[in-house]
Amino acid sequence: MPMDFLASNNSKPNTISLQPWKVLVVDDDEDVHETTRIALAGCRQDNRLLRLYHAQSVEEAKEILEKNDDIAVALIDVVMDTHTAGLDLVKWVRSTLGNSFIRLIMRTGQPGYAPRMDVIERYEIDGYKEKAELTRSKLLSAIITALRGYKLLMSLETNRKNLKKLNDHFYELIEKDDLLQFGSTLLDQIANLIGVAPEGLVCAAERDVEISDIRANTVKVLAAGGVYMSFVGRTLDAVTSNDIRTPIYQCITSGENQIQPFGTCLALRSRAGLRAAIYVGLPYAVLERLLGEEVLNIFILNASLGFEKTTLLEHIHRLAFEDRVTGLSSYAGFTERFRRLAGTGRPMTVVLLDIHRYRMIEHGIGEEQAGDFLKKVGMRLRSGFPTAFVIARKEVDEFILLLDHVGAGRLPDLVDLLETLFDEPIAVGDSVFNIRMRMGIANSGDHGHDPEQLARYASIALNDLRQRGSANYAVFTPSMQENAFERLRLTSLLTGTAGKTQFLVHYQPIIEAGTGLVYSCEALMRFRTSGGDFLNTQRMIEAAEASGMIIDVGGWMIQNAVSEFSALPTLPPSVHLNLNLSPKQVQSSRIYADVERALEHSGTSMDRLIFEVTEGIFVNNDQEIISFLTWIRDNGGKVVIDDFGTGYSSFSYLRKLPVDGIKVDREFIMHMDQDEDALAVVRSILAVAQALGLEVTAEGVETLPQRNILRDLGCDYLQGYLYSKPIPGEDLITFMSQESNTGTGLTF
Repeated sequence: MPMDFLASNNSKPNTISLQPWKVLVVDDDEDVHETTRIALAGCRQDNRLLRLYHAQSVEEAKEILEKNDDIAVALIDVVMDTHTAGLDLVKWVRSTLGNSFIRLIMRTGQPGYAPRMDVIERYEIDGYKEKAELTRSKLLSAIITALRGYKLLMSLETNRKNLKKLNDHFYELIEKDDLLQFGSTLLDQIANLIGVAPEGLVCAAERDVEISDIRANTVKVLAAGGVYMSFVGRTLDAVTSNDIRTPIYQCITSGENQIQPFGTCLALRSRAGLRAAIYVGLPYAVLERLLGEEVLNIFILNASLGFEKTTLLEHIHRLAFEDRVTGLSSYAGFTERFRRLAGTGRPMTVVLLDIHRYRMIEHGIGEEQAGDFLKKVGMRLRSGFPTAFVIARKEVDEFILLLDHVGAGRLPDLVDLLETLFDEPIAVGDSVFNIRMRMGIANSGDHGHDPEQLARYASIALNDLRQRGSANYAVFTPSMQENAFERLRLTSLLTGTAGKTQFLVHYQPIIEAGTGLVYSCEALMRFRTSGGDFLNTQRMIEAAEASGMIIDVGGWMIQNAVSEFSALPTLPPSVHLNLNLSPKQVQSSRIYADVERALEHSGTSMDRLIFEVTEGIFVNNDQEIISFLTWIRDNGGKVVIDDFGTGYSSFSYLRKLPVDGIKVDREFIMHMDQDEDALAVVRSILAVAQALGLEVTAEGVETLPQRNILRDLGCDYLQGYLYSKPIPGEDLITFMSQESNTGTGLTF
């Protein structure tokens, strides 16, 4: 049946013509056939014409009946080539052909050959007429009566079949947890019920929109057939035909079916007030004839129940698997999608991303604008990774991607893509941010098949990257996990019960190169177990950094070092105290309070303190860090760059930074008396520093030749085992007294 119902506004659809009733005339007399043609010419029943089929023998009749299972009425001559030919044909139709719907009218010109009553009942013969008594009016009456019987039987059979179809496919309809799938299933079921694939639309109003506020742009096209398939996922206002858009809108807003001359809009309503509509390009009368009124009503009821259930499930799914801040998948959505894909056996790559220094951004713009910022980051990731299986927000500023396997050879391309995505700054309100993303990577197969496990491995790789701080991606290796376990063990020593690990302060003297006098003492943290064993300081600091405890540990160090140092007896007030600050300490909001509290409690002035920072904190030219270091200097303290020459060293930035000096890393000092290249580096550093008016301290001085070279080069201060290893406060007093006894400082 043609379904050209989606006509443009200016075109007029063609009148839908109904299929004619099929009537078979079986008689061996050609005159009977001609007379029947004349008598039935132009006749209609229910606005449907009659189409006659003619057979002059039983064999011809069987052939026609086998080819046409929708013949409604058969006029059969009782006596043809045999006296029982007509009855034999009736038996064949009911028994062999199995057709119980066709209405059978027996005719005979020989009254003595009428079938017995039991035969009429057994084979459901609708009538027996003598040809002589069959006037045109009586013939029409007999056929109309038979057609009504056929129509009733077919209607019952159609209802039975369609009810079975509805029952068989009810679960398929209500099992959907996605509205687009639900809409597509509705159209498939309509096609299955009426026997053709109609062009139609399934639309639904947005869940959270009040009925009075429903507009065409708040109604979504869930499914479409034919020429309107391109509108799936778009809003109703994109549909250009008023003849279709208007009844759908009216159907949804009124909650009532809309019956048009050439189309029908069926209203779906739920107890929760949800509204949807199914538009089919057939008149309601045709739908009712094809389906039956009861079936049509049951279908609408089933569809309404399925719509309500699917909408609820989609809402629950959104709450469970969608991140409300960014609109991306949640971490739960990532794990759910991963498990679905894992069953296919395809290799995949998990990429965990974080935003470098996000906390500073969040504190600077506030929580609400930070949400807008994260949403824009998510949009960038969506645009850059359109084929990703999942793009999810894991927590705070961490995003997780599930991609097809990315081999080692393609990793540079992945990194380049990520960097390109964020070449353009992200603007939020009046603020503009240049951001840098870091990646921890784990591969299924290589590293396991469990989503939580792979996410954890990617997190370990990302944490390892944070510890190293120099790269922008890291691929998980088992050694990273071993290091993570070790950091966890060490962290447990930091966070264990009181007295489990003791924090101590040791001091290493820094000597004036020219006089040999103690100029300052660097405070160094030490960790001792309850059994008296010292733990590896560097690894304990790394564990504190990784766990986020470094801010608390660093705060303890500032407080106790300043207090203990200022309380040491006989310590000349001219001797300074060097304090190391980790990058996270400098970036934290409590650093000002930690320094001020230490000065207040100890009664020490800022001009006795020298703060050591690493070169890495200057990479991003963070104005908050610059402001803090400037505050130190404005209040009398000094700032020096520790381990100069090993990180992001650049002579050009030295003159721009609020620093008073540098400390040359021990790696250059310990080899300079034997390695000309190392000596050249030290000589260059000293020359530039002196030209810029910066003080220079050499670390790791262990031999007299090293000391002599540094003196000759004009180095200001010396520090190393040549003078003293780091020692407790009480030993520092002894060291100082020995210095005093020499009169002019330490000599060797």
